[in-house]
Amino acid sequence: MRNVNLVKDLLKKVTVTISAFAITASLLTGCGSTSGAAGNGGGDNKKSEASASETTEDGLKKVRIGCVGQGNVLGAAVGVADSLGYLKEELNNVGYEPEIIGFAQAGPAINEAFAAGELDLAFYGDLPASVGKANGNNTTLFATYDSQMQMGIFVRKGVDDVKSAEDLPGHKVIVARGTIFHQYFNSIIADAGVKEDDIEQINTFSDANSLISSGDADVLITSTSIAYYLESLGLGKLVEDSTEHPEWTSQFFAVGNTDYLKENKEAAKAVIKAMLRGKEYVIDNPKEAYKLWAEKQDGYTPEIYEKEHAYDTTFASFNPAITDESLEKLEVLDDFLQSAGLISEKIDMKKFVDTSYYEEALKEYESK
Repeated sequence: MRNVNLVKDLLKKVTVTISAFAITASLLTGCGSTSGAAGNGGGDNKKSEASASETTEDGLKKVRIGCVGQGNVLGAAVGVADSLGYLKEELNNVGYEPEIIGFAQAGPAINEAFAAGELDLAFYGDLPASVGKANGNNTTLFATYDSQMQMGIFVRKGVDDVKSAEDLPGHKVIVARGTIFHQYFNSIIADAGVKEDDIEQINTFSDANSLISSGDADVLITSTSIAYYLESLGLGKLVEDSTEHPEWTSQFFAVGNTDYLKENKEAAKAVIKAMLRGKEYVIDNPKEAYKLWAEKQDGYTPEIYEKEHAYDTTFASFNPAITDESLEKLEVLDDFLQSAGLISEKIDMKKFVDTSYYEEALKEYESK
């Protein structure tokens, strides 16, 4: 009976994990139902009105900030800044009060909320943000949340002949089509000189749990954080990742309603200052940061985050600056989105990215 209960507990954990994977993948995809301007290509988003119409009892303007997941699950430097009160403090200093809104349906739902005028700012992936922009969302990338979300190849327990992308032919590989994992998959097989037709691909989110657990799939293309979590459950191991190829990693950004940003520049700069403070804390106190992240993510331990970030303990990817390298990766992503049929026209990055908020925030931050 005890063994049965242990199995049930394990399956429950795996189900939670694969659900988290689905949310993460959804964060990185533009697929899914859309409505309003985001869905029909119209450019007339409803204007964000939170700062003018919603205030707290203290007279602070509410700024509605979206993130992926159930409730407040902000990660990276801004997650630490939020946990330590930096985000609230910086916003309060300029007359704003943060309202963190979680979206279980991730990127597509955040796009819909922007289209409906229900969000002012959000932290989410480059792929859904780009798709939203291409489909008419009046949004701007104004800072970097994480410039290198690491990805990798997870191999289930019992499969011993897959050590790298070169070994994928002849195996059943879960690849979520139309996502950044699909883009990563294309990069690794091209680099390995492997033909896509030689790999049996399974395009799924919802069935990943049963396929990996039952042995009906051998490999899962996923993020390193989820791969390390699956490792902690004894379900397999991460055999290859993107840490040596930053050009294959995904990016997450701070995104804002363009009109809101123009009218509430101080709010955007306050968020960036909080991110800068959070990054400094992470560098000085990495083990404490791992604990803070684990507290926000069910089932995750500090050790998982320590493994995830072992490749760079300077945490350079948390720099809020949108660098030339970030812009180049956005252009590569744009090409992928067009080739995958997720967008029909090239995105004008000059209209999508605005580095002035970061530049002003950094100048003020360093002058203190």
